This record gives sequence, structure tokens and C-alpha cells, in this order.
Amino acid sequence: MSVRVELLSEARPTEAGIVHRCGGETRLLEWSRVAHAVAAEVGEPQGVRTIVFDLTLETVGEECVVCRFDADPSGDARAIARAIAASLPPERTGGSVKSIASDGVASRWYADLESFDEANRRGVR
Repeated sequence: MSVRVELLSEARPTEAGIVHRCGGETRLLEWSRVAHAVAAEVGEPQGVRTIVFDLTLETVGEECVVCRFDADPSGDARAIARAIAASLPPERTGGSVKSIASDGVASRWYADLESFDEANRRGVR
């Protein structure tokens, strides 16, 4: 199965879903479309790091669609994780999202996006 990752620009959570920019437009990714959410800290511990959120939307034939955005590993990431955890049922929310929401620390860490992608393909949640 192939995975198509769509990057969301200027993503921010709202009660209805994730608002983001696409070209010159503002769009809404509704919570009801999100099948599963995962997150991880990506980057070197002593270097540049970010919290990456992957929202799996759907599987179309042999293709899985994932919307991805990132946040600063500070209060921004925690606020986003809290919004995701509050908006999705627990079974659709990965453990690392819950960890960030509760204590601000990601329970998953990867040196780069390739490692994060590989773990997600293996089903690490």
C-alpha cells in the first residue's frame, strides 16, 4: 500500500477540525474525516526539533491519505494535541498524541521524517 502525504500549511485546531491554508484559501479538515491521529518528536535532541502530527484520513484503493503538519515542541504542540485528543475518540488517537496532551512530552522520537514514516507504515502508534 502506498501512502500519500499532504502537508497542511498554517494548521490550527478548532472545534470543527483543523483549519489550514491551501494556496490563497482557508480550508477546514473536519474531525469526522480523521480515521487516526499520531504524533512524534522529529529531529536531533541537541538540534532543531519539531512535533509532527499525522492525521490518517482514508484508504482509497491501494493508497492511504495522510495530512501532516508540525508544531513547535512547546505550548503550541501541547495545545494542538489536547484539541486532537478532545475531538477524536480514544481509539482513533495515538498514544504519543495523548502523551503530548497530558504532559507536553512526545512518547515517540525519530531522528528524521523517513524514520517516522517507516514506523507509521509498520503500525507503530
